[in-house]
Amino acid sequence: MNQPQTLSCPFCSFSDTDASFLQMHIDHCHPENGDWQTPLHSSELNAWEDMGSRSRSPLPRALSEDPAEKYVDCPHGCGETVTTAELSTHLDLHLAEGIAFEDADADSIPVVADDSANSDMYDMPLKHEDQLDLQGALEGGKRGSGRNMARSHNVAKPTRAKSPPRIRGEDGAIRLGRAELGPHAHEKKMPSWLKHMLEKGGRTSKQTHITSDGKLARQTTVENETDKLIPIIAKLCEQDATCQRAFLCNTKVRHICKLSREGGFCGYRNIQMLVSYITKTQAYGHSHFPHGIPSILDLQDMIEQAWDMGFNSTGRTETGGIKGTRKFIGTPEAQALFQSLGIPCDASSIASSETIPAHDQLYMEIANYFRAACPVDDESIKVFQTDLPPIYFQHDGHSMTIVGFEIRDDGTANLLVFDPMFKTSPAVQRLIGASSNSLKSVNASRLLKAYRRGNKYLHKYKLFEILKLIPVPEDTTDKARSK
Repeated sequence: MNQPQTLSCPFCSFSDTDASFLQMHIDHCHPENGDWQTPLHSSELNAWEDMGSRSRSPLPRALSEDPAEKYVDCPHGCGETVTTAELSTHLDLHLAEGIAFEDADADSIPVVADDSANSDMYDMPLKHEDQLDLQGALEGGKRGSGRNMARSHNVAKPTRAKSPPRIRGEDGAIRLGRAELGPHAHEKKMPSWLKHMLEKGGRTSKQTHITSDGKLARQTTVENETDKLIPIIAKLCEQDATCQRAFLCNTKVRHICKLSREGGFCGYRNIQMLVSYITKTQAYGHSHFPHGIPSILDLQDMIEQAWDMGFNSTGRTETGGIKGTRKFIGTPEAQALFQSLGIPCDASSIASSETIPAHDQLYMEIANYFRAACPVDDESIKVFQTDLPPIYFQHDGHSMTIVGFEIRDDGTANLLVFDPMFKTSPAVQRLIGASSNSLKSVNASRLLKAYRRGNKYLHKYKLFEILKLIPVPEDTTDKARSK
């Protein structure tokens, strides 16, 4: 099978096999005049006019407090503030989102409810051992399966990358700065308009669908939440010729993304996605969420309460408190919240060793997680659907939710993620509830771009953190429910 030619950007290290995607990258990230083409808010435009700069396009605004960690506003207008080092990758993911928009306009997909998209076929246990030599696959067969891949750097409680010493609290913890907590590391409270928006939450709407048996069904949807997405990803992986094998978590996990102009609340959104699994599957601890998925402001209260109870309590000193602020949170806060509720979880760090880069060790950890639930040796099965919980995933500056793992036909691997920074595209939205025949006309590889994170994205990070929810045996769960 001929492999598609990899095309490289002449201005940076970005490359892709899709020529149109590469051209969009060049047009968006390297415009001829060197300026970012993005609309301004009226207040920003007035400021530029007052300076007599009407004729030039504005550059992203770099924040200057910490010279080692520059932040800029996303020129795409999504409301995110990202580091200059991450800006190119961030824009490339917007391009993937944009390509999906184009696909939505190009294909006419009739929306007909299809209950098979969420049938029990995805929840059936797999009964055979998977003999795939994954270690060899990760290096195109060059890595021997006998190599010891144990992670000597893992710890039970992940630690943050530390800034130079600033203020040390009575508990010995050091107050963190912008490099760890983001551009709003020192604010006392978030703007009132943002707090009001978070209190209100995403807009809800009600839609009427025709089910496969001809009945009318009414469904309430939230603008920044997407249900029934895992089965669509499974079908796209099945259809994509470049996907050799894929593993996916429980189908009931909901993709939750940020609201427009919300900013950097990714850690909270990922906690919400884990909670969506707990509530939808009635997993152990679901009784702590009687009103469904808690809001960002509710999660801030719950994390502060966890600190009060002694769970990762140094987080209060490190952050200076998070209630009512836009400070970034990470794995320690997610761990504290779940542990304070008695929900079993396991947090660990994955670092580079002298011989194995961190992203390869991450692949092995995630692959083993999914393969343990898929003992299958039938090579005719391409996509394995499990009942496993999703995984909270953190690297420097951003966090996502891992919902699957994929091995490509060239031997490379991808994480499959729900990224709270990017919304579900109209093209994918239209596939949810559509007939199976509708997927045959779409470009599966293009639609999967938004969910894939591979070597190009991960190789630049030397440390990752993950948090796994530990499933509780059903009999234990039943006893807990009866109390």
